[in-house]
Amino acid sequence: MTNLTLHAVKELFPRSTVRNYDKNQIICYDGDKPQHIFFIIKGHIRYYDIDKRGNDNILHVNGPKNIFPMLYAFDVADQVNGFYAAIDNVEVLSVPLDDFHKVMQTNIDFSNTLVRWFLREIEQLAYRINSFEKTDARIKIMYALKYLATNYGHADKEWQKLDFPVTQQFLADFTGLARETASSAMHGLERDKIVRKGTSRTLEIKQDALDKLA
Repeated sequence: MTNLTLHAVKELFPRSTVRNYDKNQIICYDGDKPQHIFFIIKGHIRYYDIDKRGNDNILHVNGPKNIFPMLYAFDVADQVNGFYAAIDNVEVLSVPLDDFHKVMQTNIDFSNTLVRWFLREIEQLAYRINSFEKTDARIKIMYALKYLATNYGHADKEWQKLDFPVTQQFLADFTGLARETASSAMHGLERDKIVRKGTSRTLEIKQDALDKLA
């Protein structure tokens, strides 16, 4: 919701409070029924579930000016299905659930902003689903990097830099690949100078390689 500023959200929800979470801290647990909705001020959130073998499966990523838990916020789900955890240090604005629903029902501008944001999220999820259909590990990794770079990256000449550190384990959880497979694919991309490591363990991806995936 790039057109909705933090100041505007605070004005809409005067009872909101700021909360901070450390890297890897779980904010919402599977089965929770929180009485607050969270607007991300700073940092990134991963939404994931855990399979029968105990492996994390990252379903979605949220960054600044996003809200979560999404389906619970819109009354589509009666509880949180999955886990929301901080990828890096996170600052959020915690809004009482009743206040959120009241403003959503009475403020047409805010409601329209939410609808536009929700449709964009659905579009991005459709892209994610399409990427899961790829069978080649290298292509799967590239689609994952394109998704992250498009939504949580910024351009620097011919490179696209991700805004937060991405480990090989993160990419494995994000693509459904084994860690060894994701690692091998990443080594190949680094060898071919398509991906490189930047400062603070962040990744940089060659822009022309991402453009070929369009």
